[in-house]
Amino acid sequence: MKRFFCLICILLLFPLCFAMVGCTTQSDEPQVPDDDKEQPDESVDTPSEDDPPAEQAPTPKYEGYSTPCVVETLYTEQIIVADAVLTDKPYRADPTGAEDATKALQKAIDRVYEAGGGTVYLPAGTYRITAPIVVHPFVSLVGDYNVNPDGAYGTVILADVVASEDELPALFTIGGSAGVVGLVVYYPEQSMEDVKPYPYTFCIPGSTAGPAYYMLSTVENCTVVNGYRGIYAGSVNEQMNISGVRGTFLVRALELYDSADASVIEYVDADASYWARSPLGGADKSAIERYTAQHGEAFVFGDLEWVSFRSLRCSDYATGIHIVKGPRAKFSGLFYQCEILSCDYGLVVDDIDNRLGYGLAMTGGTLEGYSLAAINNTDGKVQLTDVAIEGELGTGTKEIVVNDVADLSYPDGDPAEPRSPEGGFTVVKADKTGATNASAVIQKALDSLAASGGIVYLPAGAYRMEKPLVIPAGVELRGSGTVPTRDQMELSLGTMLFCLYGGEAENGEGAAAITLGEGSALRNVRVINSGINVLEQYGDNGNAFPARPWLIRGTGNNISIVGCAFAGAIRGIELVDAPNHYVAHLTASAYDTLIRIENSDTGYIGAVLTNVTVGMRNRWWGLANYRSLFPNGWEKNFEEAINESLELYTTVHLEMDELTQLEYVGSKACLAVNVFSYGAMHTVTCEDSSVDAINLGRDSYWRYEIQKPMLVLNDGSSLNVFNQHRFNGVSYEADGDCSLSIYSRVTIYADEGCVEQ
Repeated sequence: MKRFFCLICILLLFPLCFAMVGCTTQSDEPQVPDDDKEQPDESVDTPSEDDPPAEQAPTPKYEGYSTPCVVETLYTEQIIVADAVLTDKPYRADPTGAEDATKALQKAIDRVYEAGGGTVYLPAGTYRITAPIVVHPFVSLVGDYNVNPDGAYGTVILADVVASEDELPALFTIGGSAGVVGLVVYYPEQSMEDVKPYPYTFCIPGSTAGPAYYMLSTVENCTVVNGYRGIYAGSVNEQMNISGVRGTFLVRALELYDSADASVIEYVDADASYWARSPLGGADKSAIERYTAQHGEAFVFGDLEWVSFRSLRCSDYATGIHIVKGPRAKFSGLFYQCEILSCDYGLVVDDIDNRLGYGLAMTGGTLEGYSLAAINNTDGKVQLTDVAIEGELGTGTKEIVVNDVADLSYPDGDPAEPRSPEGGFTVVKADKTGATNASAVIQKALDSLAASGGIVYLPAGAYRMEKPLVIPAGVELRGSGTVPTRDQMELSLGTMLFCLYGGEAENGEGAAAITLGEGSALRNVRVINSGINVLEQYGDNGNAFPARPWLIRGTGNNISIVGCAFAGAIRGIELVDAPNHYVAHLTASAYDTLIRIENSDTGYIGAVLTNVTVGMRNRWWGLANYRSLFPNGWEKNFEEAINESLELYTTVHLEMDELTQLEYVGSKACLAVNVFSYGAMHTVTCEDSSVDAINLGRDSYWRYEIQKPMLVLNDGSSLNVFNQHRFNGVSYEADGDCSLSIYSRVTIYADEGCVEQ
């Protein structure tokens, strides 16, 4: 029943209007209904005398800002571009916590959604919320976040809501390509003397709430000071992104079900100390620990497929990690450097994918259980590699495989996400419908910041691109929103570039569609490569791919590509002589090569998904000028639909026969994390390169007997893999003087050795 509460909340409280980008006007600013301007909020509540002091930080004054704008922050390192500021007109939410901010916040989210998507910013301060909030698809709800729990908080949500045994509706329900970032949530009525069963703080409802709630929902850098339940995900969902979530959770930090590929769950910490030492009002730490040790299961996971977990931590729970039966499939996942401490049971596995050789792999970290450190109550495979086991291993249905590795050396942590370049800020004022070529207008805006550096902002819309773009050194081209976006099955909002540029004729191989220079960046932009009909010209007809330019190419130090997506590219990203590159949260379909790194040391690539469905799940055909955006006659699903007949599954043929996800040439000390493909010939190839890789996965069409190696090494290369899971093909191919180490390997229908060097 719990999966239907999110849907009921959405349908009854906040009806959605799936406005298409192609129907928006060409105004420079988001459209605001006339009857909604400057109306006073009549929902003000009188605060109780028992309310705790709420204001934890000075609040920047926002009066008369013209949005979109770069906002002032007290704590957040990243530069935030806001499409609405909650304390500014017309919302004027109270940042002291005295008045109810619920209606103002929902109104801001609704307006940004109706304008095509973007960011609602909550400046540092305290906001009283008294009812559930729906964060619509393609909207980012962003606060000013202070990661230090001992200091003053930034943006605080006073969750003054009703406690209920019902788990849902949650305080925040999050749509596809939407997210909540940088909030601290505090329940003022919670106490250890009278524990109240609040619903979940965050809910990722999945497809039960509609197709636009299915993929790529985000919760990032949030602290829940005294939560009862933390994050819930249910129904069929895909590619959820949970990172940097901290807090005290009396019953559960995460309860996640039914994820159908490539979700990333990392840096989650559940500990009593967050409430015990909170400046908002603490509680006795030993009392919290007694409660969680009796009632709590920190992490509950059911039927999650191909999910990457990293750096989960909890302390003093009855159970640390519990793998349970879900409603649809079977659990399969990779765990890296998790710390499960002072629990009665560290890891309990009650349901898992039991195909030969498959299941669960955990590398590094600690499992500590007073009764049992771990037990496997299934006939699937559970393996622990270089895990510090504190306690006994249970004698369940199948023995747990334990791999001890002497002196195993792990890569350093992730580099910090590059800060967007400072300098100027300009908003592109171009046709947002895709009816006319916007290339010249966008390039003029980019060139205007060539001397000063800064951010060129492309508001939500569909921009027609007939000429290549060059992003000057120290300039960022940024689309709408703060969290990563991708097309949803029945909704395509956000910032899209429809690239009709071919490039071969006038320049030989031609310039890339987008070229980046030193210190430049591309953020939150989706590029739809609509200038060539790949299926018609190259699908199953023996024609070789043309010497076509890369979709994105960069040269220079400190290039970053973050939160982007592209569909229909023959070749995706090439970075040459680009040390310290940073590519994160990329969702794409490509046919020949996804990312190529040449002579570019100390780079980072993280949270990458390639899947043929990236080009199929969209509503581009809802645009008024759809036909003109697809000159080669592509149908609404420009890649052929999934079909039981392999002969009709052309795009998977192309990717499995041709695609290399990550290609490294002459590049040293590179790190790749959480990389997954559905349909690829190779996941990583190395030529004279050294790479550390964490959580690599490759799935493939089950009727297609792919025989290609997932990893390929050539002379002079070194590759260390921590957690590898795959279906079909072979794990690796190595040639010449090279070094390959794989720690924790799980393979469907092939019970290979867990560790190989």
